[in-house]
Amino acid sequence: FKIPTSYAWNATVEREVGLATTVSVAYVGRLGLYMERERNLNPLPVGTLQRPENAGVNVNVLRPFKGFAVIALGENAARSTYHGLQIEVNRRFTRGLSYGASYTYSKSMDNASGRRDRIWNPFDDRIYWGPSSFDTRHIAVLNFIYQLPFLRDQSKLTGKLLGGWQITGVTQFQTGTPFTVGTGEDFAGIGSGDEFQPWNRNGDPVLGRGERTFSLGAGDQNFWFRTRNADGAAIFTAPQAGGFVTTQTKNLFYHPGFQNWNLALFKDFRITEHQKVQLRAEFFNFPNHPNWGGADTNPRSGTFGKVTSKSSERNVQLSLRYSF
Repeated sequence: FKIPTSYAWNATVEREVGLATTVSVAYVGRLGLYMERERNLNPLPVGTLQRPENAGVNVNVLRPFKGFAVIALGENAARSTYHGLQIEVNRRFTRGLSYGASYTYSKSMDNASGRRDRIWNPFDDRIYWGPSSFDTRHIAVLNFIYQLPFLRDQSKLTGKLLGGWQITGVTQFQTGTPFTVGTGEDFAGIGSGDEFQPWNRNGDPVLGRGERTFSLGAGDQNFWFRTRNADGAAIFTAPQAGGFVTTQTKNLFYHPGFQNWNLALFKDFRITEHQKVQLRAEFFNFPNHPNWGGADTNPRSGTFGKVTSKSSERNVQLSLRYSF
């Protein structure tokens, strides 16, 4: 037994560039060793269930530990790496305005993204190394607070009633998380049950940015990623019976990204020194931008390679808050 261990390192450079604004650039790195994951301790030898003499036999009788099914062994054998470039621009609240912007370009790799991740091939974990299931290469966040310039003089009645409004916003953009194409079938004949197995790749499924389109269902030809080569041959094919995949490692391709736009408009009406009422209007996803769901990664599905769902409708919320 080994204790999970991590090593982290970073370097940051920060500088004020004028206009009450600072810029910082940082590199962040992390190495994880002996992380937890699972491995099937009781698999059949590869190809066992493809042999004619084993047809109809109780699978658990053939296992190394007879009478038992899959035995999930928890092992401290996984590792991970993370590298990230972080850029931030911030302005402190001055003359009615503050803003901030941050951007992260990063890459996270591992051979187990969670403690319950079970490697596909219990005899060899080499194809299980790839982008982490939560790997998000690009993340950008913008925020601001702006005090509207009209009627700022709160000593007058018109300023108290009509002035003092502030608007604030937060906008986020990020790319999608990765996926592996495959199904839960025991191609290797090791009695793995419904554990996930990737399919072989025979071509490049990645479509250009302008070619990725939303699909209304199985009847159209709108795809997020390509499923057939130019000659019509399938890009993804099932592994040969009695074996494991040889041409696809973990998480080679990415789902659609995400963006969100939020705004809030608010004003405080002071009643006494210790009492005030705040009127607030909040707009979530105010441009009503649809965020696409994940692509269908099951080669046996009628919508394989397509994005058929979306979410993130506009919401407006009005509130009145009394503080004392």
